[in-house]
Amino acid sequence: MKQLPTFPPLLKGHRIVLDKSPVKRAKVMIGKGEFGAGDLVWVDDQNNLRFCIVLEPEVSRARCSEILFLMMVAFGDALGALAPPEMAVTYKWPNDIQLNDASIGFCDLELSEAETDGIPEWMIISLAVTIKPKDIMYDPGDEAWRTSLWEEGCGDISRTELLESTSRHFLNWIHGWNEDGFKPIHNQWSGRICEKVKNG
Repeated sequence: MKQLPTFPPLLKGHRIVLDKSPVKRAKVMIGKGEFGAGDLVWVDDQNNLRFCIVLEPEVSRARCSEILFLMMVAFGDALGALAPPEMAVTYKWPNDIQLNDASIGFCDLELSEAETDGIPEWMIISLAVTIKPKDIMYDPGDEAWRTSLWEEGCGDISRTELLESTSRHFLNWIHGWNEDGFKPIHNQWSGRICEKVKNG
């Protein structure tokens, strides 16, 4: 029997099958009034980390984009806690997550069009990361712009471990964001910008 993820108390997990979109599922359930802040939809796929979290913001629409960088930093911390010390996560503007200057995934953000006093009714932050390529026989040199945890020597990290760790770090950063604002997140994100970007 496969191990199912365990989430922190503030998050409620919802599993969906491989070919479904977590964001689409979340939006449908929000529309039915069945999902709200803290609902986390994850895809039952051992080769990819794909999930989203529903949030009900208390900040203006302009500030909601900060959550995109918060999730990227949370994932970087999560992978850093599980991967070998020499494995450095970097970011490429605006939402790309990289290992060794190649993309392993990205974050995305959707906001409700409906709002009250400039504050959207909901937002959905999502993350997609490749753990293992669909075809392990392909030549990585053919697509040097992308990679996977498996190709970078982190294939022993499971989807469940990564999902649990990312969700915990995400909540930690959310708490810090509420207390200290965006600056600590910006500092962490900026410190991990891909060297190719830094060097022009």
